[in-house]
Amino acid sequence: MSERRLSFVIPARNEEALIGETLEAILASVARACGVAPASLWLPDTPFDVVVADDRSDDATANIVGEFADAAGVQLVPCVGGTCAAARNAGAAASSGHVLCFVDADTIVPENAAERILHLHEGEGRCLVLYRLVSREPGIRAWLWWTFWGLARHLPLARAKSMPAFMSCDREHFDRYGPFRESWAIAEEWPLTSAAYRYHHQRFLYERRLTARTSSRRMELQPFGYLRTFLKWVSVVLFPWARISLTDRIRHQAGDR
Repeated sequence: MSERRLSFVIPARNEEALIGETLEAILASVARACGVAPASLWLPDTPFDVVVADDRSDDATANIVGEFADAAGVQLVPCVGGTCAAARNAGAAASSGHVLCFVDADTIVPENAAERILHLHEGEGRCLVLYRLVSREPGIRAWLWWTFWGLARHLPLARAKSMPAFMSCDREHFDRYGPFRESWAIAEEWPLTSAAYRYHHQRFLYERRLTARTSSRRMELQPFGYLRTFLKWVSVVLFPWARISLTDRIRHQAGDR
């Protein structure tokens, strides 16, 4: 078995509509980095692993991931934490890579992701990297939303360095400053991102050349969703109690894209 250089960790709960496409994109990226066809990729023989932490899904999520487990060696890890943070932590604990890349179950990474992530951490010595996000869904509101977050990351504030839908960090940084705060339903990544920005500024990076497509469903599928989500973000910056008050049950239905 090869020494693991990079682990992709995907938290999931009732993600049957999107998890397959997310895994296909990650596996295509790993296959490219390994120089093999995606159809012949077998993860246990590579320096990569892909771990899906399933938080009590009651739809077809586990069955879909099971198909990828049989075909490519993806690992399915059950967890009962009840939050996305807990699922990320469970996935990280089950993985073995020197670098961890956290990808949300509704996020599509580009084909060169694995190669670029390894270069940033192994070649440039980065401790934590956030990547550019754009919307999977069309529309001016979604475009404006993700453009805003891209600009917000340039603010000289540690708490502006957030959004873990596509984020990588080395294992040493995760073990020292993590894990994700499981009692927080929002901004659970701040212990990791804030520490990188404050204490290891030269090794922190917002990488705009590697762009993933992520879902805007949390805003699109609720009334005044963009405004409500923005106000939630402002509230967690100002009031610590707001970090544990969010309940998110919004999911795509099977067949939606």
